[in-house]
Amino acid sequence: MKKWIKVLLCLGIGHTSFSQTWYEGTISTLKFGLKITTTSQTVQVFIPEQGMFEQPLKNTVFQGDSLRGELKNVNVLLSGKMDSLSFEGQWKQNGFPTPLHLKRVAELSFFKRPQMPKAPFPYRDEKVKFTNHDGSITFGGTLTLPEGKGPFKTVVLISGSGQQDRDESLFGHKPFWVIADHLTRQGIAVLRVDDRGVGETTGSVGTSAEYAQDVLDAIRYLKTRKEVNPKKIGLIGHSEGGVIAPLAAIQSKDVAFIVSLAGLGISGKELLLRQSDDILKQMGSNETYRNQVRSLNEVIYSTVARLPLEGDIKDSLQATFDQWVKTQPERVLGQLGYRTEQGRKGFLKQIDAMNSSWYRYFIKYDPQPVLSKITIPVLALNGSKDVQVASQPNLEGFKSGLTAAGNKQFETVELPGLNHLFQKCSKCTSAEYGLLEETFSVEALELIGNWLKKR
Repeated sequence: MKKWIKVLLCLGIGHTSFSQTWYEGTISTLKFGLKITTTSQTVQVFIPEQGMFEQPLKNTVFQGDSLRGELKNVNVLLSGKMDSLSFEGQWKQNGFPTPLHLKRVAELSFFKRPQMPKAPFPYRDEKVKFTNHDGSITFGGTLTLPEGKGPFKTVVLISGSGQQDRDESLFGHKPFWVIADHLTRQGIAVLRVDDRGVGETTGSVGTSAEYAQDVLDAIRYLKTRKEVNPKKIGLIGHSEGGVIAPLAAIQSKDVAFIVSLAGLGISGKELLLRQSDDILKQMGSNETYRNQVRSLNEVIYSTVARLPLEGDIKDSLQATFDQWVKTQPERVLGQLGYRTEQGRKGFLKQIDAMNSSWYRYFIKYDPQPVLSKITIPVLALNGSKDVQVASQPNLEGFKSGLTAAGNKQFETVELPGLNHLFQKCSKCTSAEYGLLEETFSVEALELIGNWLKKR
């Protein structure tokens, strides 16, 4: 599961003799970086604790050594002057100015990515395109093929929730590229594909079930490639990808094996309830407050779960929320910020997202009927420090479902000290993802590679 936090900002630039310059400092207590490229007159912003990396700024203006720009949709302006040593400027958000004092650096201290693959590669790296069964969606991806004629064992990488590119780029990391590089060096071909509506892939957001059809389209494409062994095509799914992979597998005998990376072994509803509680606990919230939040989430998720996937359910969700508010003491409403009409409107803004087909399908999803049909080899991995997809209940869910299927070829492994992105973490919060240099645990990579070699 991925959580993106919008940061309100804007900025512009001035002329410099350096074609590409980096500046680093802080804004409030947050690490802040600028990448200014004068040759193309572009600016990119980095705020790692907020999940912002290489965020392009719009309407930038270069004038002498000054710069200015804006992002109107978030009502932030940035202006200032730069030279060979520093950037001195102002960040104005919603009309309130904050000074910016940045130093020129050779590279951003928080943007080291030692695992990023670097050419030349000891394998073939091919950009590919294919369509779905009716030609309504075109997919763009990258197929990495080991040296030699093959045919090779091949895996399809499936990203987590949200629209991701083929590398599953998150917080300045490219975990799918790192995984593809590692496995292809081990003699395994890898196909990674842009999600619908991203990069070179057309189409719009769908449900996990619809994404499973996209995976089956990818398999159909791979079977046209002479370099691919059609009897040894498997799936590696991360987070929601760990939902999509089993959904695809029960529909096709062409899926030979599955690797789940923090996939769901419990229902979508239970996952979100647990996720909210784990994150609040990590933030230091007391049990009373967490129980209050859970009581609201429980009635909202239950409403979503009992209503059909078709049609508009916003009125039902609002009615559920209004009824919950009526049953709560003023003390609870005050603690949650729902005592005033303005506070209650803040929650109602979330209803549009809850009304989406993706969200409603996810809430309703129960992995047990799906897992209980899977008899092919499965490796299910979770990090012990994952607060988005808790390790123990989800791994137990995989065990339960696969045991019910009579599956004798599965392993479930909890990897100590790893977060949701399979990084060795310290604080193990989502805000830390972009601050960590490691993209994907070497131990996890080796475990996956060794397991796949035996399939």
